[in-house]
Amino acid sequence: MSTNYQINHVNFDSKKGLLSDSCHQHLLSYTESRLLTLLLERQNDIVSKEELKNFAWEHTVVTDSSLTKSIAKIRQSLSTYFPNDEIIATVPRVGYRLDLEQTSFAEDKLEHEVETSTVLPGENNVGCQAQKLTFKKSFFIIKRGLLVLSIALLAYSAFNLFRKLPNDYRKFLNNDYIAIDITNNGFTHRIIKPKSFIIPEKIKAILAEKKCNCIFMIDKVGDHYNFSYFNNDTKLGGSLILDEKHLTQKLKKIEIEEI
Repeated sequence: MSTNYQINHVNFDSKKGLLSDSCHQHLLSYTESRLLTLLLERQNDIVSKEELKNFAWEHTVVTDSSLTKSIAKIRQSLSTYFPNDEIIATVPRVGYRLDLEQTSFAEDKLEHEVETSTVLPGENNVGCQAQKLTFKKSFFIIKRGLLVLSIALLAYSAFNLFRKLPNDYRKFLNNDYIAIDITNNGFTHRIIKPKSFIIPEKIKAILAEKKCNCIFMIDKVGDHYNFSYFNNDTKLGGSLILDEKHLTQKLKKIEIEEI
């Protein structure tokens, strides 16, 4: 008698009593596993109730009610894989029949060997793969949204910090940050950045041309720059989230002097 059965995309290991595919696993009880094994061995044939009870419970006397309950549990497990098919048919007052076109058997398969068989339409398996792809896509969108939200919150925090920042601001900086002063055309610009972040020279040049005594905070998260600015003269500022492609273009257009 076989130990492994492949029913389309579903594998049944009769030794372990395990039904499985790429998405689900169901562990059958010992008697349920024995019942399904006999039905598979006699697929498309009517198996009497007495045969099933003798095979599954062996030397134990059981009622038809116990058999009915066990068959119901097997059907429930199979419905996960074949929701649109009634694989186990009831033959009134006689027994049960497993309705399948074809099933492959394997005696003591080696781990590296693969069984293949076409029994029933694989719509459920395709649906499972589609569910996985949908979940991955949704997870990516959520992850992307959380990243943008985090950057926005950082920018908002930086903007509010600048509004309350005292002149001797360096002692309030986190140890991971550093402040750089740039003087140009009589204006002093203070740039706050993470110590590990190197500001591109083209960005320094653009900021140095701004005609204001301003404080800038700049950081890079992923492919986006978190940029905040505060005009000490007008006590106003703002925050932006810029991608690397449009960074210099956007910085040039910011009229900080008028804020």
